[in-house]
Amino acid sequence: MTRARGTSRPRLRLLPTILLTLAILALPTVVYAWGRASSSFGVVTVTVSGTDLVPRKKALKLLRRQYVGRNLFTVTAADVRKTLTPFCFVSGVRVDRDFPDTLAVTVDEYRPVAYVLSGDRWFVVDAGGHVICRAAVAARQLTGRPGPQPTAAEVDATGTAATEPGTGVPAPGAATPVSGQALEDRLLAGPARAALALPRLAAPGRIREGASIGDRGVTEMLGVVVALPRSLQRSLATVRSEQGQIELQFADGLAVRWGDAERTLAKTVALRTVLRRYASRGTTCTFMDLSIPDKTLARPVLQ
Repeated sequence: MTRARGTSRPRLRLLPTILLTLAILALPTVVYAWGRASSSFGVVTVTVSGTDLVPRKKALKLLRRQYVGRNLFTVTAADVRKTLTPFCFVSGVRVDRDFPDTLAVTVDEYRPVAYVLSGDRWFVVDAGGHVICRAAVAARQLTGRPGPQPTAAEVDATGTAATEPGTGVPAPGAATPVSGQALEDRLLAGPARAALALPRLAAPGRIREGASIGDRGVTEMLGVVVALPRSLQRSLATVRSEQGQIELQFADGLAVRWGDAERTLAKTVALRTVLRRYASRGTTCTFMDLSIPDKTLARPVLQ
């Protein structure tokens, strides 16, 4: 009998602790339920941060129109992400509720690294090969001006655009050159009214917005672009790959035979080292072969 009483006392001592734990766990749920039903937490102020490519004023106007007056507890990150869908550079959002009435939105953006020509259209892609949007859409959002409209000469007898507006480039369904000098010319020209200083490259087949490019050649070319120092990325004009051999063309006329996608770091170091040496001699390098970075060849030959 004595043992039974002894074992019941610890259980009774634990009861207040259990009840306190349950109360602590239930408190957020109770507060959340009360907050959702209360009129004291209506959104009055909306703030936006993290925008670089996304037009902040337009995003803020859209968010205010959608959420001012709405209960702060009911606004989720998924709701805000959906609201900002018109802005192609938004990759995600984070929501912070600054009680009692401020909705703070932090925008995460895609970071474009190249223009990619696919068939007859230009696209903007990030380092991982994610297709952010069409180049024309990016230009429209970044400049705030409508894109070029097709001229009468660019519209065929059926009333559909025979070329991309303002470019003379064949539109979907038209015959498109995919190799040789025609492709080189298109890469050098780039998209019409390009709003970003990005290198251009071509992808085989068709790609679409929101998808990822799975082609190995494109992935390797993007890897080379990302590996370059920021200053060289800005001056890089085109990237081409022929049977796994990558070639770079810079805006200042420098042509680089990169070779395969191996030893990227060594090739990057060799490129910078050789360019610094030419600069110290007051000479412009016009060609460099980095296929074997340990035995880099360059022209003109320095004396």
